[in-house]
Amino acid sequence: MENQGKKSFWSVKTGVIAMLLAPLFALSPFIVAWPLARVFCGPDANEGNCGFAALPWLMILTLPAGALLFIVGLVVLIVSLAKKKD
Repeated sequence: MENQGKKSFWSVKTGVIAMLLAPLFALSPFIVAWPLARVFCGPDANEGNCGFAALPWLMILTLPAGALLFIVGLVVLIVSLAKKKD
């Protein structure tokens, strides 16, 4: 009863939100940069003079971070469900 007013990081809601946001974060270069690159790159553009060349490099950064966010969300979800069971 004493922990009733405290907010905890270990909640089912936190785990689910992290797991839902992980794919959006991991694929954010394609979600954000793809439409912008299509607007600013002409039909004669190639990988050297267009924004599409940056997408693989951005994916090197965001894909592992998104996978880590998904794993952390899964761990938080499992721990919170185990605490609720007790």
